[in-house]
Amino acid sequence: MGDLFLLCSKVSETGHMNIRAALFFTITLIPVPLLLGAGIFGGFWVPLAFLYLTGFAMICDEAFELDFSKGGDSWLARQFLPILLSLVHFSLLPLAIYSLVNLDLSFVYKALLFMAFGLFFGMISHSNAHELIHRSNRLHHRFGKWAFISMMFGHHTSAHMLVHHVHVCTPKDPNTARFNESFYSFLKRASVLEFIEGLRAESNRLNKQGMKALSLRNPYWQYCIGALGMILIAYLIAGIAGVFTYVCLCAYAQLQMLMIDYVQHYGLERTQLETGKYEPVSLHHSWNAPHWFSAFMTMNAPRHSDHHASPAKPYTELSGHRDEAPQLPYSLPIMAAIAFYPRRWRKIMNPRVKQWREI
Repeated sequence: MGDLFLLCSKVSETGHMNIRAALFFTITLIPVPLLLGAGIFGGFWVPLAFLYLTGFAMICDEAFELDFSKGGDSWLARQFLPILLSLVHFSLLPLAIYSLVNLDLSFVYKALLFMAFGLFFGMISHSNAHELIHRSNRLHHRFGKWAFISMMFGHHTSAHMLVHHVHVCTPKDPNTARFNESFYSFLKRASVLEFIEGLRAESNRLNKQGMKALSLRNPYWQYCIGALGMILIAYLIAGIAGVFTYVCLCAYAQLQMLMIDYVQHYGLERTQLETGKYEPVSLHHSWNAPHWFSAFMTMNAPRHSDHHASPAKPYTELSGHRDEAPQLPYSLPIMAAIAFYPRRWRKIMNPRVKQWREI
């Protein structure tokens, strides 16, 4: 808790916020009052929240281009915003369960409310948790880990760090989509193997330290018991209906998380060397998107090549490398929507994959 108090005191001492930092705050936090209004009052707040996270974001991405890559860094955006978004996440999740069960809404409005909350958890909360699990600061890392646990996806903390970043774009990484693989095939494979490979990596890590795989030091105990604890909380909030709603929200959020993995590495491969090892990860091994609004909304998740090249680099400092890294033809949310249609996806992406494989 001392770190949290220090963090809050630091905020009061920070004197300025550049325009890029202000956009990170504004674009990620605007959904919060919209979701609060939708979750408490229903009514027009519901379509407003949904449209902001979908249509409005897409229009801003595609209608005009802004470049704040040289806007400078900000302590507020780098350190305070991720903690704030974590606190928001843990506040909105119980509200989502309660409102989806108890609000008197039409089927259409309940579906829109479900998707609005799910989009926030799957895009903004996920991007924030991803940022935090890469932090060396214990408080930050724990916030990220428990955000994933609250979405029944705690194992992603281990699998992402110990498997994905080590083996990305090789057959050893379950979260790298193979060339010509549909999202549905990827989903069946990755959703199971990510859990297994993460557990294997944690077991190997403990064995090297002289501990058994089932040691209480294995974080998979936290992931599984934490998920059961969240199910209990959902039951206390809204009974069996609350549990069903919570599980559905988690499934929807996880679907988006795996979709992002699918889009960001589809078809890209690292060359296997004569030694049997694979070439080092380079800027060529992730798909990026230069679209500004979704980048601010997802904490620069579309600047993925730079993240893999420098995993410890804060999201505020990531570069798009437009001339050096593979670029998606549309924004990340639009490409995610296209991926649900394999034939259309392959028509757009396969020629681009082949082009980058020749470089």
